[in-house]
Amino acid sequence: MVFKVSFYAIAAIAAFSSLSLPVSVMANQSGCVSSFDAKKDYFPDKVHVKYNPGFEITYKNNAKYISNKISGETYVLHQCGTPVPDDAKATPADSLQVGDWTKVMAVPGTKVVLDSAPASAIIEMLGTQDSVAGSYKFFTVTSACMQKKLSELPHVEQTYGTPAARRRRSSGLGNSLVRRVSYDLSKDGLQWTFTTYGMSDPRSVAVNPENAADMLGKAEWIKFVAAFYNKEAEADKLFSQIEASYNAIKKAAPKTEKTVGMARYNKVANGTIVSWTVDQPQQWLVQGIADAGMKAHSGDTATYSDIDDFYKAVSGWDVLIDTSIEPLPRGGATIPQWENISGGYKFGSNKSAAESLPFFKANAIYRSDLISSYQNATDYNEHLQVQPNDLLDDLVKIAKASSGADDTKWYRNMPNEVSVNWVSPSECKN
Repeated sequence: MVFKVSFYAIAAIAAFSSLSLPVSVMANQSGCVSSFDAKKDYFPDKVHVKYNPGFEITYKNNAKYISNKISGETYVLHQCGTPVPDDAKATPADSLQVGDWTKVMAVPGTKVVLDSAPASAIIEMLGTQDSVAGSYKFFTVTSACMQKKLSELPHVEQTYGTPAARRRRSSGLGNSLVRRVSYDLSKDGLQWTFTTYGMSDPRSVAVNPENAADMLGKAEWIKFVAAFYNKEAEADKLFSQIEASYNAIKKAAPKTEKTVGMARYNKVANGTIVSWTVDQPQQWLVQGIADAGMKAHSGDTATYSDIDDFYKAVSGWDVLIDTSIEPLPRGGATIPQWENISGGYKFGSNKSAAESLPFFKANAIYRSDLISSYQNATDYNEHLQVQPNDLLDDLVKIAKASSGADDTKWYRNMPNEVSVNWVSPSECKN
């Protein structure tokens, strides 16, 4: 039976029961300044990165210089009401350059657009929801209160303008021209769009915790987003609490030496299963699995057309994390249920072979979609990306379980038929 969860319906900051913001006055400016002092440090509250998150930040008087190593972009953020620094050379909006853009913006943010689930989660954690003034028309989230807020705000279109941007091809076949993609922020004084990838758009900001190399590096993207709001003090406090919680959970984790693998069945729209694929987790998840006292399956991604060959490849796994999608006959896809998983991996028609698999015998088959919205968003792409302490807690529960963990926050146990926690705007209580 599907059920909804009321605990997730409150504002996201209340959902972080282990986190609390300091009750203090920010030293950084919360608005524009009326006069400029070239010798003044306008950002006495600063953040520094420790865990290779994929970005770097430096400060200089009235400006912050952020280098996003993942998107290949540089953001120069100057205090609103002060001049743009002389060394801030923004890439022209009509540039043919692809990648390595420098974008100059005034902070703090007051009217921003969302097209990034992790940014949405961080904005809620920082308490800056009032700054959200719109979203990309296809953007969805799981947070009940952000769903409600976005439903009441305008949707922003992407534009495909000219001149075309030039893209280098690594194949050696020369250059190709692609049309420039940007967000239409022409209305209502919108400042920038938080998105998930680098763009030839002078007012887009890529937020990339999913590409951090380290589990705690993921949480450091709270500092990244906070810099656009002058909320460095809050970000430092939140990160320190997450870091302490993560290290405490890691210290208490069991040493099980269970092997965790990721796989999916590949089904086409007519219901035919054509193959099975063994996937490889990202580096941060490999680390999280290790910190939970387990080990990640190592090896190359491989696809099998024969179920017996697939069973042989996964025969040493104690835990299976499923990443399959369930295609719909007329297009699109839905979240698989246990009957889909059982049929997709042919557990029923190969019962004796399936029972030889450690993860099958232990009911240790999971998906990361326990918290989802009716608009096909999952919290895996949202809060999970910036709360590695809670993610590690989930992995420790999986490590300790002898017959499938069903008390996790994000991982849904499939053999035990744990229901999806569907979240809707009506669940918002704040």
